[in-house]
Amino acid sequence: MSRPTRYEPKLHTAIESSLPCSKVAEADLLVDRDRPNYLKTLVVLDDDPTGTQTVHGISVLTTHSESMLRTQLKRKESGFFILTNTRAFHHDQAKDLLQVILINLRAAASKEGVEIEVVTRSDSCLRGHFPLEPDLVNRMIDPVDACILAPAFFEGGRITVDDVHYVREGAMLVPVADTPFAKDKAFGFKSSNLREWVVEKFKRERKHAPEVTSISLGELRHPDAVSQIASKLERLSISAASATVGIPLIIILNAVNYNDMATFIAARARTKARFVYRSGASLVSAYLGIGKSPPLSPKRLFESSSTSGRGGLIIVGSYVPRTTTQLEHLLQKNVETLKHIELDVDEILAASPDERIGIVRNCSHLVNDTIAGGVDVVVSTSRKLVSSDEPSESLSMGKIISEALCDITRRVETKPRYIIAKVTKFEYFKPTIRNLAKHQQGGITSSDIATKALGIEKATVVGQVAPGIPVWEPSDDCSPKWPGLPYVVFPGNTGEDATLGDLVWAFRHERG
Repeated sequence: MSRPTRYEPKLHTAIESSLPCSKVAEADLLVDRDRPNYLKTLVVLDDDPTGTQTVHGISVLTTHSESMLRTQLKRKESGFFILTNTRAFHHDQAKDLLQVILINLRAAASKEGVEIEVVTRSDSCLRGHFPLEPDLVNRMIDPVDACILAPAFFEGGRITVDDVHYVREGAMLVPVADTPFAKDKAFGFKSSNLREWVVEKFKRERKHAPEVTSISLGELRHPDAVSQIASKLERLSISAASATVGIPLIIILNAVNYNDMATFIAARARTKARFVYRSGASLVSAYLGIGKSPPLSPKRLFESSSTSGRGGLIIVGSYVPRTTTQLEHLLQKNVETLKHIELDVDEILAASPDERIGIVRNCSHLVNDTIAGGVDVVVSTSRKLVSSDEPSESLSMGKIISEALCDITRRVETKPRYIIAKVTKFEYFKPTIRNLAKHQQGGITSSDIATKALGIEKATVVGQVAPGIPVWEPSDDCSPKWPGLPYVVFPGNTGEDATLGDLVWAFRHERG
């Protein structure tokens, strides 16, 4: 492959001012789901819990049995999420899990007579198992005419212009390959231009990439954009139909705002073409017709709570620098109303299994008493990152710390007023690229707390407490540990330095 083109950071205002204005009539963007259109039930395979950052009033499943999927499909909703958590797994583990999920999903959809369309929702900074995930959907659900590549996440400042994907950093738009996200040990890349990125990613798994084309902002903002793009999708689908192996075509969707995304969805609704999607969070909410909603206020979040006299529980295990800064602000702002329990990673790793049980038991008792006494409590891992050059030892370290945090939460008996989980994949080692491909394994994430500690098999996304920070409410019918508990999924790199501390302060002081 030729050397990737490098792109200079640009001011957000400069790029915005250079773009054509949209001339699409508002009426053309409306998709009447009660009249014939080709939108199907959308099933979102989410590779970590952050895919729910832009939606509300939608179900999330953390299990994927055929019976669970059939029950969900019977509800005839416009779409739902299945949390796969595959970004925390290495390639072969992700493949094995997805194959099971897709087998069950295909059987459930067939038996319920429901037509589905699948999104493999992943990181808006291009990290994740691509092309593995959309390729499996193509092979195991229904052969598609094209894969729509739409990584935009507008709330997080991720946009695509002239096929180049950008990340907003303050007033600047930085090409994604020039950000730290591109240096990820498991999913790193060199190309910001998505045409080049597709070739780069495909060549890691096979010799040739499929044909790549795009839908430009000029096309999306033309007065007749909806009809013209629908016709283009039909033509591309017909020309790609001769391909017999794998995804025949990748279509890059340029987008800067939800109007661009809505234009594409309206066009897609007019064509019978079959697609699989590789996207960030914004395409999902556009497809489902979920509009923006204001952040959930503490009054709204706790209006039906039976735990008003109890404290909240905050779990912090993420090691990204922003999380550490947010933890510091949390402790400073809430110094009079918050108890801090630091889990010493060195101590946990050095302890025998019996000693470790004792540490976890003592910590959970302290957490329980604090919550019952009406005081908020934060349990955080010590901030020193423990490292090892031996992959097998690293996996063992990650598993030990993961189990400790989950066990502490699971052992707490008093239902807290809320739980905030700011826990992302642990990396307790410094692997080489060669070892990483063989041994990279996910540690604890917010999904592990949800499933292993809280027994959440199904939840409803009730909204966001701040941009990009969703709240789940466990469904009563799946017997979670604490039905109705507000469970806040707080991604490691989301929010400003003060966001976590301000949320905890507001939850305590702004009770309405």
